[in-house]
Amino acid sequence: MNIYNETEIHVSSSRTTLPSWLISTVLHVVLIVILGLTLRLTPPSGAASERTAQVGIVLKHTDGEVEYFESEDDAGNSDSHTATAATADRDSMIDEFADRPPIDPADAVPSPRAVLGPGALADGGIGNAAAANHGTRSGSMAVGGKARTSVFGVEGEGHKFVYVFDRSGSMGGSGRNALRAAKSQLIASLESLGSTHQFQIIFYNERPWRFNPSGNQNKLCFATQQNKTLAAKFIGSITADGGTRHEEALLMALKMQPDVIFFLTDANEPKLWPGQLAKIRRRAAGITINAIEFGFGPQSDANNFLVQLARENGGRHVYVDISKMVPAR
Repeated sequence: MNIYNETEIHVSSSRTTLPSWLISTVLHVVLIVILGLTLRLTPPSGAASERTAQVGIVLKHTDGEVEYFESEDDAGNSDSHTATAATADRDSMIDEFADRPPIDPADAVPSPRAVLGPGALADGGIGNAAAANHGTRSGSMAVGGKARTSVFGVEGEGHKFVYVFDRSGSMGGSGRNALRAAKSQLIASLESLGSTHQFQIIFYNERPWRFNPSGNQNKLCFATQQNKTLAAKFIGSITADGGTRHEEALLMALKMQPDVIFFLTDANEPKLWPGQLAKIRRRAAGITINAIEFGFGPQSDANNFLVQLARENGGRHVYVDISKMVPAR
């Protein structure tokens, strides 16, 4: 009886006891399975952001009796759509202006011609109010602040004028009125100048006589009404007398640096020689010299020194037959 029991007990013990290696193996398999499942369910860092972007808070909205749900992303999309629309509008506006030609700021500035009148600023001039209001006066026209005036039909244009007139004895004797006609033309030319223009008068025979109201021998005078009145008195005091020396009077005029010189004489003799003409041309250096030649009867020499003087200094020459003038009273 005892043998049976011991045997039975031994068998029961063998059934309930598992080998240690088997238990260890099972445990390891279970751990490996759990680890595998854990790694499979855990997304990578990049995927985590994508999955997170797809999961969000759902918001519940009530519109009257109607309820609806909206995700947090959908709620934010409305602002995103608004920003996107604003960006699109801005881009379309930029494209629209980019297609247009650039705006020139000068187009917004009024034209000087519209403000000051035609020619008001031409050639760097400063304009002349009297000329702008009256246009032409006594045969003169202001052009861009310059004056255009004439003597016996020969025109000169500029801001500064010097009149060099012969007053030798041949200009007034034997019933001729050459000097009187020259004085009349000179006064009319001065009257056509505006107060912003300048002038000087030189009468000469053997030596020059200059209009000098200021006491400065080399100074030009502004064509104010007061100076014009004084000039008229000076002109009226001049008489015809003496011989003729052209060069000194012309060089004196050139020192004043005018724009235009009106040179008037009836003397073909003594003439200016080529060396004297070359000297005058060098001193002139761009100053215009117009030559008015008085003669009795038809012109005898169409290429005399007066013609050359005008041609070499950018001016004009004109011949005046004084025999056709009305005799002086």
